[in-house]
Amino acid sequence: MNAFERHGVEHLSASSLNLWAAQPALWIMERLLGRKAPTGIPAARGKAVEHGVHLGLIDSAKPIDDCAAEAEREFNRLTALAGDPRRDEERPKIGGYVRGALVELRQYGVPDAYQHRVEIRLDDVPVPVVGFIDWRFSDHGLIVDLKTTERFPAAIGDPHGRQGAVYASAHGNFGMRFAYAKPAPGKKEPQQVRVYEMSGDDVRRHLSALRLIALSLGRFLALSNDPCELAGVIVPDFESFWWSDPAARAAGREVFGF
Repeated sequence: MNAFERHGVEHLSASSLNLWAAQPALWIMERLLGRKAPTGIPAARGKAVEHGVHLGLIDSAKPIDDCAAEAEREFNRLTALAGDPRRDEERPKIGGYVRGALVELRQYGVPDAYQHRVEIRLDDVPVPVVGFIDWRFSDHGLIVDLKTTERFPAAIGDPHGRQGAVYASAHGNFGMRFAYAKPAPGKKEPQQVRVYEMSGDDVRRHLSALRLIALSLGRFLALSNDPCELAGVIVPDFESFWWSDPAARAAGREVFGF
């Protein structure tokens, strides 16, 4: 068995590799020790907005306000046990994200795939990398991923680029686009959604980075078969936003001892 399989890691994902690159202590706590942190408020916001937008994409006659209301209900469900104080700040914004995103994405028509599982292989990495696309619009040859944000990025960041590279690699000649949605238009920037498309060079660069991150993780896992021993050589950064939920910090202190 390879180092991944010895630790029960049967596959990787861009999000898992991004987490290893950004917060290895949290990766160990969640993926090796099974101490899952609650769904973070930004992640719950994204999932809830995506849910409402999808309802409006598959039914073009569905009122946008109804889609927004469904998204708010989904956000409440996902965050019911969250202790993060940002929950109350984010809830009123959910509808705005949905309204802006639907105005943009309904131009693409009805998607023919949603949350479709894809799988790729990276050279020298013994387990596959899997992912789930947001929407595929085959009539346009496009994969579209929706991101919620308070401020538009100047370009697709590396974590999102790695995610998009997996989707694009699994879909041959399809284009890969990210739609960044804000909760409301800004005073200086009236647009509510900004769309970026990855180039072929972007895809290749991010696939190369994913491979190197995966190889790094494999070398780390090969150091020991004992997850607790591996946890003992990593120090968490509890000041990072990754640990913003009180339950996550409490679990981290139990695992890492401080």
